[in-house]
Amino acid sequence: MPPPERYNTNYNLGVGGAVIKDGKLLMVRRASRRGRGNWQIPGGFVEQDETMEQAVVREVEEEAGVTAEVVGVLGIRNRYDPDNGNSTYVIMALRPLSGEPTPDAHEVDMAAWFSLDEIDALEQVPPINREVARRALDGQRRILDPQEVTQPTGLTYTLFIG
Repeated sequence: MPPPERYNTNYNLGVGGAVIKDGKLLMVRRASRRGRGNWQIPGGFVEQDETMEQAVVREVEEEAGVTAEVVGVLGIRNRYDPDNGNSTYVIMALRPLSGEPTPDAHEVDMAAWFSLDEIDALEQVPPINREVARRALDGQRRILDPQEVTQPTGLTYTLFIG
């Protein structure tokens, strides 16, 4: 049976990358679109031909010049807005592999590592990003760990589980 005609319309999946290095969180300052001037974790939308893990790694590298790998899921935000539809945002915890923060000069105009005190001193940090920073930089943070699962067909997928 095919999915209903309205299935997954007005719906999007976004990802944010909480990349931590030496007790500091990677933050970028938005230069385009809504949120101009806001400091937040790098991220964006998941494309139809990629997993959320691939998307967050791509977004972190594109926006901030840092190559990283996913270590787990830190949190999930879901909201419904009559003007924009349903939106799910998955915050992934990442470990940096290489590169130093370098803004892409298109979507973001600044990128840097920040301690929690430095983040608290920034003026334009959306509430969700302040909370992500607190959780990401907490030494006792809990994440959902990635587990690779192989289906009987041989295809694999990632299950994030505590």
